[in-house]
Amino acid sequence: MERVRYAAIGCSGMGRRHLHGLARLLSSSHANIELAAVCDLDAGLANAMADEAAALTGARPQVFASIAEMVRREPGIVAANVTTDAGSHLAVSLQCFAAGLHVLCEKPLGLTVGECRAAIAAARKAGRVLSVAENFRRDPMNRLVKALIDDGAIGKPRLMLETSIGGTDLIVTTPWRHFKHTGTVVLDSGVHNADIIRYYMGEVVAIQGESRLHEPVRRPQPQVDAAAAQRDSWWGARAQLPAQTQATGEDAVYAQINFASGAVCQWVLDRAGHGLARDSRLIYGSKGSIEAPGDRNGRPVVLHCDDGTCIDDERILDFAPSYRLSPVAAELFGEARPWRYGLSFNEVDQSLLALQLHELADCIQRGVPPEVSGEEGMADVALAYAPIESGRLGRAVTLEEIIAGGACPYQDEIAELRRSA
Repeated sequence: MERVRYAAIGCSGMGRRHLHGLARLLSSSHANIELAAVCDLDAGLANAMADEAAALTGARPQVFASIAEMVRREPGIVAANVTTDAGSHLAVSLQCFAAGLHVLCEKPLGLTVGECRAAIAAARKAGRVLSVAENFRRDPMNRLVKALIDDGAIGKPRLMLETSIGGTDLIVTTPWRHFKHTGTVVLDSGVHNADIIRYYMGEVVAIQGESRLHEPVRRPQPQVDAAAAQRDSWWGARAQLPAQTQATGEDAVYAQINFASGAVCQWVLDRAGHGLARDSRLIYGSKGSIEAPGDRNGRPVVLHCDDGTCIDDERILDFAPSYRLSPVAAELFGEARPWRYGLSFNEVDQSLLALQLHELADCIQRGVPPEVSGEEGMADVALAYAPIESGRLGRAVTLEEIIAGGACPYQDEIAELRRSA
């Protein structure tokens, strides 16, 4: 199989996670992409990732500090995987499109809807693929929930309850997730929730909501031991965390979302919750309900029927006849119609990232659009901000007006902060 040659741009924690996703894909029979170069302003990070790539894949990619130099010296590169910090996604993507590269960009596509529009316009002008790395919907259990909804297992969907509460006053992985001008945790985490809500429930019509900054001072997470830090690249930055971080961006949103279908979603995302932590996802319909297990854990989906029956085993597949993973996903997760799986978090994470890289190459080779296009990524950003914008305006907002650039006073403030930074 001919492989697409790509560059990894951004060689810190997220870049390393994507590298392990590539290694997972290369171990399968569907490998259609290969890493030719790594690019980062930090030469130490770039060389360390190149060394790690050599150990994982058997080939050491070239190392660069500039996209322009990389394209000049490695003309066979046709795509880029952008895993820099969220605040630089737009700038890096624009450089890639200007160089003629297809782009897989980590979420969020931009720090504002305006940035997302700019990335989409640049991709169109260049005639290149723009794919957004949204991995939660690729989880087999989320695919199963979607099939159950579409196949009528609970009748007509009426209500979704999306709840994520916890975090206290701890720094969420890195300090930048608490700064308004670099992408708050509400955006960084909320785009995942927004994408799942839209994936399950369809077209969003209106949002009424509000936001809070509950914890203006954040402190570091407890340190993990060296072995755990080596196993999980997420923890690599903890050693450099400050004694405290002054948060400037919201850490909670509370919203009601109305859909074109007539259904409603109650969404709570509170990354400052104390006491009982809670993550739950429920969908109620006209003849039953679905208890979704969340993301990247492999726990069974539970179907609750009106007669009191609770189905939490392989019988649930009878209610989702359309459910079937793609051939590459089926190989990575062990079967085409799993009702649960028993992989570790890192194994799941790597498999989902492998699917994103495979799709990028497939889109390039076959000339087809990605599942999570720039437009999809922009709608997720718009929905993540919608409760904040609604609270600022004191009224319900529509997703359409936010995507068009209206009803965005909070994002306008972010844009001004970035211009003056």
